[in-house]
Amino acid sequence: MFERLKRVWLQAKAQRKIKKYDKKYRRAKPLLERPPSFHVEDAFDAFVKEFGGQKVSDILSEKKGMPLNADYFFKDHNVIAELKTIEGIYSGPDGPKQLTDTYIEAGYSGSDVMGLLWRNEPIPTDVSQLIRKRIRRSLEQRIKKARKQLKMTKEMFGTKDTKSLILIAMDSDPVFGHETMFGNIVNIMADNYMDEHTDGIVYMTPNTPSTAPNLSMEMSMWIPSYRDEGENSHFVDFVNLLGSGWLKFSGEKIGEETPILQMETEHEVRAVIELFGNRSNNNR
Repeated sequence: MFERLKRVWLQAKAQRKIKKYDKKYRRAKPLLERPPSFHVEDAFDAFVKEFGGQKVSDILSEKKGMPLNADYFFKDHNVIAELKTIEGIYSGPDGPKQLTDTYIEAGYSGSDVMGLLWRNEPIPTDVSQLIRKRIRRSLEQRIKKARKQLKMTKEMFGTKDTKSLILIAMDSDPVFGHETMFGNIVNIMADNYMDEHTDGIVYMTPNTPSTAPNLSMEMSMWIPSYRDEGENSHFVDFVNLLGSGWLKFSGEKIGEETPILQMETEHEVRAVIELFGNRSNNNR
């Protein structure tokens, strides 16, 4: 009872922090449309070079028959990272069609889908089970490949103290919101992959900024999660520094000021996900 009240109070406090930030940086005139999307992998490659990291493919002397390697090596920080761009999982322009196909496969009609999208009717249980299964399977395939790449690259360049980081970039608006996608990723990691081959994972939304009711700004998220809650401060500081640098870099790329709002606690992060990760807020 008291824990629940404490959680509600802390999340309300975090929401006040977000609204204060919004009031400080909100635009006098809102954007009429979003800036055009950019190629995430190419942009992140350029950012990593500016940040002081290296592409692993540039380090390898033998290009032919290149092994299954991770994307980046941050030698000064002793961190290896792999970037996975997520699209096509009930997201983007094809998302509604994927959703409709799932309804029809489960024996429903297109009008039932409209009930969800336009009248916010609940998803039938059997359809929901199919959707959860497919989202999880698609995300898990990417995570498993990323872990294999990190493991092989660590064997080539790392030591026992080298940290491994998976970067998940959601590159198109998810039908069910960022909260659903991030929640699935965290659950997959917690269920099967809490070991030395993945020390942290980041969920980022470079081309899919989100808004929330009563707020004027859109947020581009960088949400880290760690295998060990007591993860050493050097690694956590590196991930925060990488995130701040990337948000500024990507903001400059689209010609937008990107003031950074750093959430300090789990409750603050949860408040951000609940405010900006909801399906109805993102699919406007």
